[in-house]
Amino acid sequence: MLVNLDCPVEMIDYELYESKTNDQIYCALTFNNLSEKLVKGLKVLIHCYDQFGDPVGKENNSLECKIEFKEGLASNCIRPADKKIILRNFRDTRKIEVDILKVLFDDKFLWSVDISKSDKYELTKIKKPNLLEFVQSREGLDARNFSMEIGERWICVCGRLNHKEQSECKRCRRIKDYVLAEYSSEEIIEHNFKVYSKQMEEENKKEQEKESQQLALKKKKIKKAIMLFSCVAVVLLVIGFVWGLVSKFTFSLGEHVPIERKNNTAQLPESEPDGVIDTSFESYGVSSGNGRFTIEYRKDGQIKSKVIMNVNQPQLIDIDNNGTKEIVITYPIYLSNLSYLLNTSWDDVYDFDMTKEDLVLASWKYTDYYKNIYIPSLRKKSARISNYSEKQVITAIIQAATDLTKGKFIPDANQKQITQMVEAKSMENPLHITKQGDAFYIHGITLGMSINEAIKILGKPDESFEVDSKVAKWYLDNHLILTAEYSTDTFHYIDLGEFNEKILDQSLGAFGVPVMEDENEYSYITSTQKLRFHDMPGPHSFRVQLVDPEVP
Repeated sequence: MLVNLDCPVEMIDYELYESKTNDQIYCALTFNNLSEKLVKGLKVLIHCYDQFGDPVGKENNSLECKIEFKEGLASNCIRPADKKIILRNFRDTRKIEVDILKVLFDDKFLWSVDISKSDKYELTKIKKPNLLEFVQSREGLDARNFSMEIGERWICVCGRLNHKEQSECKRCRRIKDYVLAEYSSEEIIEHNFKVYSKQMEEENKKEQEKESQQLALKKKKIKKAIMLFSCVAVVLLVIGFVWGLVSKFTFSLGEHVPIERKNNTAQLPESEPDGVIDTSFESYGVSSGNGRFTIEYRKDGQIKSKVIMNVNQPQLIDIDNNGTKEIVITYPIYLSNLSYLLNTSWDDVYDFDMTKEDLVLASWKYTDYYKNIYIPSLRKKSARISNYSEKQVITAIIQAATDLTKGKFIPDANQKQITQMVEAKSMENPLHITKQGDAFYIHGITLGMSINEAIKILGKPDESFEVDSKVAKWYLDNHLILTAEYSTDTFHYIDLGEFNEKILDQSLGAFGVPVMEDENEYSYITSTQKLRFHDMPGPHSFRVQLVDPEVP
């Protein structure tokens, strides 16, 4: 791992993805802003290595690229970059290292440095599951490495490399002396774990003794109550018997009125029923909103707790109005082919099963939640957004939720099925061309749209220049280039290319039967626009244009 200790931004983690459509490797980078200012963009150098740790590529294994944060990377914020990065010509990449060359702040200040100042170091992960769980229960999910001192540096349990003179970690603010004393070796953690386990055992023993004493006291009280009620009952019987003798001699038989006896059975105190007592959520303080969800419940007279790690804060809703609240958890859906859609998610509903003492997926039981809450909220979200690819994905999620209400779709616990459904829907339109009314949209932009509106959807163009008119170009995944031309402010021409015949076949027919103007040339025409597919000089290469219908 590479890090420049003076850099105001650090890379926290990365994930590598292999595209199923073009076999290219993509990387998703997660960064942390250590400064107090808003970061708008980065320039990084990515070094690529294969599974043996050898450099990928014949001459150069490095790729320089720019990373933009449309909404900015806030101070002390950890989150992934807006888009995945394609590692072109490095398909054998299995490991990467990243040098941050430049950091652009919101106030236009540019930080840059010589990459020779970067330190290279390796983290030692805590691999034993019981020790890792113990450390994370004390410190949080970011604590997963052994702390250690390396020359003039020290590594925190969170994985951050720090200067020797720093008394606290620059990333997580944990105290240096404490971290090195508690988590520097497996032996130390093992010892602390044993001490902790013994303490917990003693506390549990004390708690059980306390509960036993309380139970014995409760039984004693119940016994006294039963004896008291028995005495009262005997006294009442005696009084009733005496009163009967007296009344027999006092009143005549004709005046005697029978009295209906009531069953005054003594009501014994009931023990408290099994069930959920309370819930709580503790955020990790990360941008994803994830944290630790704790369910406190009573079973067989004992109070227990169940902890669910690394989830978004659940909603507690009494969906079926029976007095018991169901637990709704929102899970993100990660789409490799639509990496810029960061807010795609799916809701699942859970019951807390007292027999299993765990959450049980029960989305299929609570169709009213999807009918009355989830689907309407998705429709509102779809109406607010302007990204048409995202609209299409939300439509797929709405369809899945609708199928669930009809018994046609039952979600699985790891959201694999819903992810596959959404990916399949997004792949139906590989060029991301949609139509609303008489207007066609390519990746969310259309004729008559302003350049500023397009920037809000696609980000700043990767290339801009002016010839007869102004030109903006965006370099997209799968080697696609989106070009838009405008004279003053609004687009009068848009094209997307180049793509192969398979993608052409997938795209044709989406809006009905096209007009065939020439060999390998197809068009869809409305009163205001023409969407024209045609071949290019390269072999099996095509392009789509969006123009005025009067253009020949």
